[in-house]
Amino acid sequence: MPIGGRRRTGGVTSILVATAVAGGSGYLATAIVGATRPPTDYAAFGVFWATIYLVIAVLSGIQQEVTRATVPVEPGTPAPRHLAFRFGAATALVTAVALAATAVFWAAPVFGADGARLVPPIVLGAAGYVVVAVISGTLSGLRAWTAVAFMIGVDGVLRLAAILTVLAVGGDVVALAWAIAVPFPLTPLLLWWFFRRAVVGRSSLDVGARALVWNSARTVVASVAVGVLVSGYPLLLKVARPDTPDAELGSVIFAVNLVRAPLVIVVLALQGYLVVAFRSAGARSWRLFGRIAAALAGATVVLAAAAGLVGPPILEAWWPEYVLSGWFLAALVASSGLLGLLCVSGPLVLARAEHGIYTTGWVVAAVTTIVCLVAVPGGLATAMIVSLVAGPVVGVAVHLVGLAVRRRQARAADAAEAETQA
Repeated sequence: MPIGGRRRTGGVTSILVATAVAGGSGYLATAIVGATRPPTDYAAFGVFWATIYLVIAVLSGIQQEVTRATVPVEPGTPAPRHLAFRFGAATALVTAVALAATAVFWAAPVFGADGARLVPPIVLGAAGYVVVAVISGTLSGLRAWTAVAFMIGVDGVLRLAAILTVLAVGGDVVALAWAIAVPFPLTPLLLWWFFRRAVVGRSSLDVGARALVWNSARTVVASVAVGVLVSGYPLLLKVARPDTPDAELGSVIFAVNLVRAPLVIVVLALQGYLVVAFRSAGARSWRLFGRIAAALAGATVVLAAAAGLVGPPILEAWWPEYVLSGWFLAALVASSGLLGLLCVSGPLVLARAEHGIYTTGWVVAAVTTIVCLVAVPGGLATAMIVSLVAGPVVGVAVHLVGLAVRRRQARAADAAEAETQA
């Protein structure tokens, strides 16, 4: 398998095709489960889906730092060897042990009676994703976009195939949980042998072990907030609004997953590409951010209008048990566009190695979302939309203002240095 695709156009094309495949697979998976299971059953599936992708979103911070730190080297060049491999193996082990050891505190409150049986797939999926994150981060740093694209696409297709198989044989939510989790370790196991020779010995990290751990810890803290806003929101609904009837909860979780399942996978897949793109753009990174933001805004307006107009008839025709208004669906899509903008401003900041601003923006966005969900009066739908809009808006503001302040400080320092030399 060639791992090329180093040009920007070729890279973005391969990544977008792969994310379309993976996003479409996630979309079909959640839609088909919703079509074949009643809202009460879908609530259990949706909570597990949200929980495991919350964990994955948290761990995606590892991929961002490995991507930022990876630099290409010629074969045979003296450089620290196997640091990324050792870091990945140790982190996977720590993740598995931490989740298993703490399961007694969170499994039953989150999953109810099936808690004990749903812990093993969470542990396997999380440990497997750490391997995915390190390999994908290394490939992204090398701009090996074709290989990154295969990692993304194969993972999504394997998950869809596994879920369809479980549904065909009448499996329960535990079987569906294994179908969701197994592709994480299976994908690198299947693909590594195709591109390992083109990767091993061709990269190094621009930091040592301690700095790698510290930087990764900060990006992981930010990724906790990413997980809350992106994939863990249905879980947040269950925790913040515990008295919501299962049927209503299942309906809104179905809507969130239906709209955001493609976004979750696309966001996780494109973060590495965006970090590299902004890093390569240098002084032109602001202009690149503006172009991406404009395209995202246009797409969001079109999709939100479409969701508001045709969403309710489609639900009535295909999923009559899920009753949701047009304004709610349109607002949900619009809020997803704002979240997408936050997922673009994050890589812009991280590409400049501003880990503090990056983390602060995501954490403030998550805290704002939680506070609004809990404190906004009125029904669940109103609180959801306010929280989903307010969080990303505040987070983007923190990122952009933080970068502007840093740029002003840098200019002031340069001016002071020039004056001193004069």
